[in-house]
Amino acid sequence: MNYPGAVTSPAPSSSPAILIARFHVRPGAEGEFAAWQAKALTRAAGCEGFANSELTPATASDSAWTVSLRFCNAANLEEWRNSTDWHGLIGEAQHFLAPETAVEIEAKEAGPDGGVVEVIVTKVKPGMEAAYRQWETRIQQAQSKFPGYKGSYVQPPIAGELGWTTLMRFDTAQQLEQWLKSPQRAALLVEAQPLIDYAHLQRMDSSFPGWFPTDPDTGRAPPNWKAAMLVLLGLFPIVMLETRFLSPRLAGLNSSVAMFVGNIISVALTTWLTMPLFIKALSWWLFPRSGKSTVARNAAGTALIFALFAAEVAALWHLL
Repeated sequence: MNYPGAVTSPAPSSSPAILIARFHVRPGAEGEFAAWQAKALTRAAGCEGFANSELTPATASDSAWTVSLRFCNAANLEEWRNSTDWHGLIGEAQHFLAPETAVEIEAKEAGPDGGVVEVIVTKVKPGMEAAYRQWETRIQQAQSKFPGYKGSYVQPPIAGELGWTTLMRFDTAQQLEQWLKSPQRAALLVEAQPLIDYAHLQRMDSSFPGWFPTDPDTGRAPPNWKAAMLVLLGLFPIVMLETRFLSPRLAGLNSSVAMFVGNIISVALTTWLTMPLFIKALSWWLFPRSGKSTVARNAAGTALIFALFAAEVAALWHLL
């Protein structure tokens, strides 16, 4: 099957590749086109090597809607572009085009992705997989209409995994939050309750990944200022004790080597000793539940941290 539009192909490469299709949508067909894009994403997700997709709505300066499909390499892209699914989707898209326009298609190597990513792992109830796929299409359609949306990746469970993995990407954390807290998403989550056992959210934008867990309700890491305060609380006494007891024993080494050894010990003790203790003890402050008590908990926790800072300084005042 042939379809209109100028097409260029990337040179054979193992680098990520991107298929870009531009559509001049006729007025009034925007909603239908968003539904088409959600269907295209769901179909492409089943193709080997699919990574994610983006939908860029038309603007005042550019009247075309742009759909971008990313693949692991050019071979995966070509397999999808030559598939009957893609040709069928392009055929369906003709109904949404403005008169006398064609679909403009380009394939090229992909540059690095940006933005903020939310990872959701969902455990679907046995026997509900087909209904969940339909629900997934609806929520993809809804989120694609929100500002800053840059695409999603949906992967069904594979061997050794229990849940569906969904990655959704937005330009900024604020735009992602707008979608996560929207009434449209809330209504869709209510629909999904009979279909799933649980869903775990993980935000990929923490300044201290690995040290801090995420809020089980929102999937967000604690605010950077709280994380920084807790790291300082756990790191300061370790550095002081190292300076007093370890540094003299490393005096015979090159200063670079001695500093490296000290940093190894500092990071290890912070990672496996002080941070787990402080995170467990202060989880009520790191992740306060929304409501009237949030401000009070934040104030009380912050005051406690400053008091602990003062206690550490006082306890180690005469150490050096």
